[in-house]
Formats: sequence, structure tokens, C-alpha cells
Amino acid sequence: MKKYLLFIILVNSLFNNLFSQSIIAGPIVGAVTENSVKIIFMSDMPIKANLYFISEENDTSMLEYYTNRLDKFYLNNVDVSNVGLKSNKKYTFLIQINNNNSIYKGSFKTYPSSNETSRFSFTLGSCTEQHYNDSIFVEMQKHKPAFFLHLGDWLYTKNFNERKFYYTESLEHQKELYLKRYEMPNLKKLLQTTPIDFVFDDEDGVYDDFSKSSFTEQKMDGNKTIINEIPYPDSLRKMAILGLHTFFPTYNEIENQAYHSFVCGNAEIFMLDTRSTRSPNSEVFIPNGDYHTYKVPSNHNILDTAQLNWLLSKLKNSKAQWKFIVSGVTFNKSYKKVLDITMLKRVQNRKLPNGTTGAYIAASLSSMWFAFPETQAALLNFCHDNQIRNVIVLSGDAHTAAIDDGSNAGFPELMAGGLAQKNSKLASIIKNNLQLNLWNQGGQGIGNTNFNDAFGKVEVNGNTSVKLSCIDKYGKEICSYEVKDGFIPQKYNAKKNKSISLGDKIKAAKQVLKIKQQL
Repeated sequence: MKKYLLFIILVNSLFNNLFSQSIIAGPIVGAVTENSVKIIFMSDMPIKANLYFISEENDTSMLEYYTNRLDKFYLNNVDVSNVGLKSNKKYTFLIQINNNNSIYKGSFKTYPSSNETSRFSFTLGSCTEQHYNDSIFVEMQKHKPAFFLHLGDWLYTKNFNERKFYYTESLEHQKELYLKRYEMPNLKKLLQTTPIDFVFDDEDGVYDDFSKSSFTEQKMDGNKTIINEIPYPDSLRKMAILGLHTFFPTYNEIENQAYHSFVCGNAEIFMLDTRSTRSPNSEVFIPNGDYHTYKVPSNHNILDTAQLNWLLSKLKNSKAQWKFIVSGVTFNKSYKKVLDITMLKRVQNRKLPNGTTGAYIAASLSSMWFAFPETQAALLNFCHDNQIRNVIVLSGDAHTAAIDDGSNAGFPELMAGGLAQKNSKLASIIKNNLQLNLWNQGGQGIGNTNFNDAFGKVEVNGNTSVKLSCIDKYGKEICSYEVKDGFIPQKYNAKKNKSISLGDKIKAAKQVLKIKQQL
């Protein structure tokens, strides 16, 4: 024991004075289980590294390796599963470079085993624009999450200076994108003590709203909205997935796919790829003179058959008390009511305060789950028919934060879509201007004026309940809701082409005319 204490003192002394100039990114910790972990770091030259893991009891184990899998990237991707890590234990890890005094230090905690009734918390969010201040991660670190889930819109591949959208076609550029994000100062500090998991969304692959083989472009021509589907090379999707598996410590559950799952105590987390296998968003809009007709074709799905079958099977066979579906985009099925309003003829080409039209907003909403009713109904009804309890959705992308108890969304849903991004105020507008109570447990601008950067927090309270919260960058709780054990979704009858009644149309039109704030 004494020699371990002396070792720690020596390392801390070295760490405070020296840092290896050969490490240019990381280390980043991910793919944690109850007895394993992945650690990724990049260097500017081939290196030999000793890894030391020190537990809370000062037990020390060492893994020595030399790795240079990709010569041009000098990537060190270490899958640690054979050094005797124990469940639910905090470990400090130390990386000694080239047998000299260059030391890097970090820490993580292994997950509780699946047969434990666990109490832990984790954080989540999306939309971390690199041009914005990342101080929200200072507040997030204070909450000491077991892990942090990034739900996408992190890499932001777009370049505003040229009209070119394909920025993920080379592995070299993927490395560039990940390197820049690993350099974000406050996020970097968080990741020194917190494992991360990530799955890409639209801004991580192409300019906007990408699907399996194209992306949806929308633009204004006077008061008319033009919606185009722009094809891109097959290599783009493949490179986005390869970049994730190369430069991020992800769970390698399914070869050549981004979606995956992991277990932490009595919770299982299902990370979905809601972009790269979906049908094109724009195929639901049929040009009709100066207007568009909204009609959902058959087989218009947000998940392909393979991913949906994987998800349904995993949910049915899960032994976890709490099951979290992590979606890059909003799940709330009642957003169809908002689309019905924006597709009214008197609204489609009407200029709104933000300079767009109803049709433009409808096209923006069409990336969400409600616009893919076959997939959404299949998921909800499978859980209902099989009496699968305690499924909760965690979503992002919308540049705002809110919570629904499942009455509107289908499942209880925590939406946290604005880590470092201008707030869209969408949840507020739906409640305050359209008079639709789609986030019935509150959110940004619902009974408050808080539009600060915000993240989601999930607290698992054993087998009893889960608390969902939206918290701003200053530590203010915006809204919260406690999900009790036993929730099962209602049967969902997805009437894809249902039209709203004349009375509802008149009411909706009056609501739209009341809009005074920007969308």
C-alpha cells in the first residue's frame, strides 16, 4: 500500500509540471461497462505508453502497449478488458509516454452490474456549435454524471463560405472534426472525469437533414417555399460511420453501423441512428401549384428494417428496469398538430415574423418522428402489445429543452437540444402562440423566460422512479418530472393522411395570426 501512495504522489508531482507534447487529443473515455473501458488518444508521432489504473483502494494494475494502427493518424485506441477492473468502482488512470516523465491523468467509474438496484445520474444534450461558448460543461461537471450522452450536432461539418456540403468523404477530415471538438476547453475538462457516448445527427454528416442517400434543401423564392432533395455519394454515410468507430470510443456492437446499446446497472440505453438509414424527408411534400400537399407514402421510415428489428428485439429481451431510447430528433407524436397548422393554405405562403413561411416550417418539422408514422406506430404499439414497461425517450436537435409525461409524446420524453446554440424557442411558441400543450411538464419559455443554454439530467432512483430535468448553464432547474415505475404506452393509431376539421382549421388560422415572436 505504501509504495502505491508514493507512486501517486510522484505522478501528481509530475503531472503538475509536465505534459507530453506528443498527445494532441484526449484521452477520451467511452464504451464503459462494469469491467471494461475504451480509451482513445491521438499523438503527433508513434509512441509507447504505459497505462496504470488505480482504484479507490489504491490497487494498481498496468497495461503496457505500443500502437500505431493508422500510421498517418497516430491513433491510440485501447480496449481495456483484461486488467481486473471491478464494477461500480472509481479509477484514476495514468498514461506514461515513452518511458519518460510525460504523464497524463484522468478518471472514470465503471458501471454498476446489471443485477444491482442502482442509484446514479447521467447528463445529455445536443447541438454544440463550435462558434458558441461551451461554458455549459462547467455546470454539467458539477453534477458528477456517471456518463454524458451527446445526441448529435456536434461535429458541424458545414462551411458557410462555399456552397458545398460533402465534408465527411475522407477519414482525414473526420479526424479534423473530432480533434476540434476534443479541444473545446470546458468539454475537455468534463471528459477528464466523465465517460462519453455519442451518435451523429444531421449536422455531423452533411449540411442539414440528411437521409440514407440525400439531404433535404429548403429555400425561399419570395413567399414560396422550394423543397429539393439533393443526392450525395454513398461514401458519405460510410465515412461518417467509419469516423465514429475510428476517432471515438464507441461500443462496437454492430459492424458498420452507428446504433448500439449498453447497460448501466438497472438501466439500458439504446443509441439510435435516426439519420443515415431514414427515407428522404421531402417525399411527404407533393408540389401542387404554389402550394404543397402533405401525404406520407408507404415505407416512409425513420429507421430501416434492420435497425427497427434490432431495437424491438432488444427492448423485448431487456432485463433492465428502465429503458432509454436515445434519439437525435424529437419523438413527440403530437407535433403532427403543428404541421397541420403550418400546411393550411392560408399559412403555407404567409410570411411569418422570422421571414419564413408555414411551408418552410413544415419542411423543417418533417425530420421528426411524427412524420414517419409507420415507424413510430410500430415502436409504440410493440411496447403496448408486449407490455414493455418504463421506456423513456431522450431527444435533441430542436435547439430548446422541454419535458412531456407521455400523454402527447407517446413515451415520457426529455428533449435537450441546445448545449451551445441559439435557442429556437419552438416549445415556447407551440405552447404560448399556438395554444398547444405538447410539453405538459414544462420547458424553456413555458411559464418562464429562460432560454439559456441547457442540458438534460436523468436521475435513476433504484427501481422506484426516474427524475427527468432540464437545467441551464447557471444551474437553474427549468423543469422536471418524475417517471414512476409501470408506464406502458397507449395504443397508437397512426392515421397518416388525416385532415383536420373545418372548426380546427379556423381555430388554427386564428392562432397563427397571433404569432408575434420569432420562431
